[in-house]
Amino acid sequence: MWMVYLLLLFCDLSYCCGSAEYSINGECCPMCSPGEHVYKHCTEYTSTSCIPCTAGSFMAVPNGLLHCITCTVCDPGLGLKTDRECSPTSDAVCGPLDQHYCIETDHKKGCRLAQRHSICRPGTFIRRNGTPLTNTDCEECHDKTFSNKSSLPFCKPHTDCQSLGLQEITAGTNTSDRVCRPRNDPRSRVAALVPVVLVVVLSPVIGIFISKQERESRENKMEG
Repeated sequence: MWMVYLLLLFCDLSYCCGSAEYSINGECCPMCSPGEHVYKHCTEYTSTSCIPCTAGSFMAVPNGLLHCITCTVCDPGLGLKTDRECSPTSDAVCGPLDQHYCIETDHKKGCRLAQRHSICRPGTFIRRNGTPLTNTDCEECHDKTFSNKSSLPFCKPHTDCQSLGLQEITAGTNTSDRVCRPRNDPRSRVAALVPVVLVVVLSPVIGIFISKQERESRENKMEG
């Protein structure tokens, strides 16, 4: 836009000055060099007076402007950082912050707006890492694999309970592994041993009780 403005400024409606001049007040004044702007326009008796651009401004082309152009600010709030600092003769060039990618460029081939790389959620993996120009590419975990954390580089295979001689008690999903346990579970063995222990412990007691009952029965018969 400012280039168009410069061209309109340099050309009068009735005529154009030389390529290194601009038209003002009926005079063809010498342009200021890149990095400078006009302090005073020329007159019939004096040449153009030029001064350097102040800090935070620039001028990339010969010109007849009274002010330099304000440098672009690379705003972190827009996901940007400065790739090239502004100088008296060139504007700043912005690029995306780390872990961001550019979604809108400007005429300087710099970045105008950037967005944070996507995070691959559990159940997916990073198929392709993000770059300054592209977003992260996530893909769903394939069959019999899982990822239980964000942004993992690959999905892990489900534990094969059978090959480990174990029993599956919970099926695996795309976000969790299978849960296995020993086939001879200690809880099952304890449950099986309880009746045996009871028999072993109670048998003598029952035997003593029966013997006592028989003895008392014989004594009662003898007394009768």
